[in-house]
Amino acid sequence: MARILAPPFVIVKWQIVLPPLLALLGISCDTSAPLAVQTDAAGRQYVLDPAFAGSIMEFTANDGAKLGYVSYQSSEANVALIYLHGIGSHAGWFSQAASLLRDSGYDVYCLDRRGSGINRENRGFISGHVDAYEILLDDIRTFVQQLRQVYASIFLVGLSWGGKLALSYGLTYPAGLDGLVLITPGLKTLVDVSFATKLKILWSTMLQPQMSIPTPIEAEMFTTSPHFLAFIRNDPLQLKYTTARFLFQSHKLDGYIDRLMPNNRLPILLLLAGGDSIIDNGGVKALLERGQQSVLDVRLFEEQMHSIQFEAPGPLVQHMQHWFMQIEE
Repeated sequence: MARILAPPFVIVKWQIVLPPLLALLGISCDTSAPLAVQTDAAGRQYVLDPAFAGSIMEFTANDGAKLGYVSYQSSEANVALIYLHGIGSHAGWFSQAASLLRDSGYDVYCLDRRGSGINRENRGFISGHVDAYEILLDDIRTFVQQLRQVYASIFLVGLSWGGKLALSYGLTYPAGLDGLVLITPGLKTLVDVSFATKLKILWSTMLQPQMSIPTPIEAEMFTTSPHFLAFIRNDPLQLKYTTARFLFQSHKLDGYIDRLMPNNRLPILLLLAGGDSIIDNGGVKALLERGQQSVLDVRLFEEQMHSIQFEAPGPLVQHMQHWFMQIEE
């Protein structure tokens, strides 16, 4: 599809008007991109325990880009799970759950999106950046297509922002999937950037799309466990900034999902946390209930915070495994 460009005079007008307005609001127009990950860390997994490390592998996207992913394969699996991570995290945050799922007889493929995890400057991507959400959907499609002839069933597993991406993919390419598992998905949130920052994003996505914007999420929102907090704070691969273009594309995904949600027929397992201060649980359920899916199972982990995969990996995997068996019957 051809991309419609704004007339030059419109861009000039925004370029003239918005910077002084942002200055009045005390918002810097710094055009720097997010800090690149250190090259010695970019190609390595960062996991809770070395025993949870998977195998780093690579696939080629439609545009020729080489994307790394982390594989957890069992000996005789006929079900594949494709995991999509959150806005600032990567495959390593799901490593314990992925190991448990592999040991339960599933093949798990954890995809680090472009600009995240092991797919950073080391592979030619800009940390925290994407030009269009369609590129991310196409990357997933390429990966799903090469698995479709191998497995009897394929499920997308999306956590936090990855839940938004997983649902978007399911609404776009439902034929290649057997269901969606959405773990504390970032479909409706309780946290947001300020109005002034939204103006900054609007200005920069047109004129300086790689401008860095801090994510409005703190480590304490994920968990209260000192062990897991230390893991998060010491993570060399964590994204604390994304680009303005990435956030604008994320906003576009919200509208895309809102329009297409009534078309959904894929079964969904929704896993929520009772102590989540990031996700609007009621808003997420109301959104998903607009779909036409025959199965929408909701499980609430009442005592957990946002990162269920850290605090309750065993029960999380048990719920998933039981649901997969029900769907396949």
